[in-house]
Amino acid sequence: MQLTQHTDYGLRLLIVLARAGGEPVALTQFAAEQGLSYHHVAKVAQKLGREGFIVSHRGRSGGVSLARPAEDVTVGQVVRTLESGMRIADCSGCALRADCGTSSLLARALAAFMEVLDGATLAEAAKAGNAHMPWALVPA
Repeated sequence: MQLTQHTDYGLRLLIVLARAGGEPVALTQFAAEQGLSYHHVAKVAQKLGREGFIVSHRGRSGGVSLARPAEDVTVGQVVRTLESGMRIADCSGCALRADCGTSSLLARALAAFMEVLDGATLAEAAKAGNAHMPWALVPA
């Protein structure tokens, strides 16, 4: 399964914030360091703020920070929030759907995928050297 760019940016931002230890991070700085479009990052941050994952800080040393401890957020929660209508395939228009077992197979595969992500916290994802873990993010 491939996650959308929106989710990729969101997970990257949350990992950087988890590593920042509570200090606010400016979105412009984050976008520049990651080589990402500021406007896309701002949209992702807006969604993460609305959903209670991050908070904004105004002023000279403003930016965004985590709204709750990284240990209390699972990667699965973030993915469910940022991925709209998450499914592996759209079988609704398929002529074989009535007598095909692929839909249930794909549903079980997605459930297994999410089970792995639900078992991993943002704090674990933010730790350096976790590339060997099966849920570790591969750079886009």
